[in-house]
Amino acid sequence: MYTPKKLTYKDIPAVLRYIAEEKEVNLFIEGDIENYGLDGDIVSMYAFGDDWDYLVLRYYENYMITCNKPGGNLSRVAAFLKQQHMLCLSAKEEILLDIQPYFPHVKVQGTYLCRLNKEGFKMQAPGGHTITRLVPNDAQSIIDLYKQIEEFAKPYIEHEQEKLRQTSELLESGGLGYGIFDGDVLVCMANITAKTQHGAMIIGVATHPSYRNRGYASQVMIRLCSQCFTDGLSFLCLFYDNPLAGAIYHRLGFETIGRWGMMKF
Repeated sequence: MYTPKKLTYKDIPAVLRYIAEEKEVNLFIEGDIENYGLDGDIVSMYAFGDDWDYLVLRYYENYMITCNKPGGNLSRVAAFLKQQHMLCLSAKEEILLDIQPYFPHVKVQGTYLCRLNKEGFKMQAPGGHTITRLVPNDAQSIIDLYKQIEEFAKPYIEHEQEKLRQTSELLESGGLGYGIFDGDVLVCMANITAKTQHGAMIIGVATHPSYRNRGYASQVMIRLCSQCFTDGLSFLCLFYDNPLAGAIYHRLGFETIGRWGMMKF
């Protein structure tokens, strides 16, 4: 059986050159390497082929595929991934559509990839809601909210303690997130991950079903984007597939730049 090359800190300069032409698509890779390195337990990376036809990133039980040239051998990547404990596999949608036949019982969920540049941010007047920065002690509240969101719920229900640990560790390590509480209940939130010197990925934008259509998500997003740009970032990215959510993001200045895919196991 083919064994890919496990990359180490010595390979990081080569990895950064490999992904340089598609900063947005590879933001997870750059951010995870910058924040965790390649020699710990949280993140690891593998190269397939002598010329690196594909790179695979592991972050906990989440995997990502990237490539900077067409025509690689995806069968070797698929064989390797089948030996791993995966909760989610992500990549550009076209890559996942090519590898999906090796996982016939798992569907590709396609989303739009958007980018917001600092100079394009359409700052809006703040609303009347109290927006709170999330801290590690809020991890259980975050999990409880995600369990109420149809597109997020499955892994947070089936792997609650694991997700609780990961969420707490992210916030403890400087992760930035904001939310709106109704009493002790978190009803809306958004946070960033894969932060680099220049950009970050916004993830987990969620509003409890009973609190939608009140402008909560817009206000949380405005607060999060404002803080990121104040902290010196020059761009932000996110994924969406809900047209209503897309309308919120576009009003803030986000522009669609491509398609992304996920396969949830």
